[in-house]
Amino acid sequence: MRFPMTVLRVVTLAPALLVSFVLTVVVCALLPPALGLVAFLVAAGLLVALALGQFEVPAIATLTRSRPATAAELQVMAPVLAELGGRDVGVDAVFVRRRQGPSTPVAVAIADRAVVVTPGLVAARYRGGVTAAEAAAAMAHAVGRRRAIRPRLELAALAATTPWRLVVATFRGVGRAFAWLPFMRLAWTLRGFVGVICIVQSVAEGRAAPGILGGAVIALTYLVPAANRRIEAWLEAAADQLVVSLGLGSVLAGLLRRHGHPMTLERLQRLETAIEQQPRPQLHLVHG
Repeated sequence: MRFPMTVLRVVTLAPALLVSFVLTVVVCALLPPALGLVAFLVAAGLLVALALGQFEVPAIATLTRSRPATAAELQVMAPVLAELGGRDVGVDAVFVRRRQGPSTPVAVAIADRAVVVTPGLVAARYRGGVTAAEAAAAMAHAVGRRRAIRPRLELAALAATTPWRLVVATFRGVGRAFAWLPFMRLAWTLRGFVGVICIVQSVAEGRAAPGILGGAVIALTYLVPAANRRIEAWLEAAADQLVVSLGLGSVLAGLLRRHGHPMTLERLQRLETAIEQQPRPQLHLVHG
């Protein structure tokens, strides 16, 4: 069954906003009354300012753990930006991440015409390990992902869901730390069964609300990841299509293969099919 992208976005964003709001209220309530009120008003004012387009540079740097590119880094990336500009993909601001992990995306488009890149990409351009066209393909792919989803109030939404992301990261860290315990994976696999028992038992005892709430939370552990996978697949396909339309499809495919990117066979086939279907320029012979 295919669900509209709006529905999938609501499924992934609504729980994050709700949990983040509850956590913010709880933290502010634990503070002294005056300090808690000030903290809540400051947080609300910051979100309003971000929604109005204020504090964009510090917000991007904070939310993506990056910094504006230095003059030397901009000089290294100048041929890449020129390549993108020649293909009508404008990038007005470049940020460089402060840290790069194994799963850190090479490039992420954010806000209005800004792209966050990894220090590895800048270093590879400086050493000549990546050509300007290859770096442009990676950045164009990031721009394509953002164009496909066109998020509204992007920075405000990212800031508002920060508590949710912190909680998710904490639980993932705890899960990895205790993954060695016997039956831990089995318990997670059987969480749906546990949720059904929770609901049935609560209804039988005349306390339906707690059971339904617990069952809804467990149901979200299935729905949110599934929705995220659907959104991710859709964004990848749309971004691949943009890169191909810019004439950089084969460049991107070669870059991903050369650097051992974990491309799925389905995505690779889709990219190659789009490249083959790309209209080719017609050669007109002039007869003298």
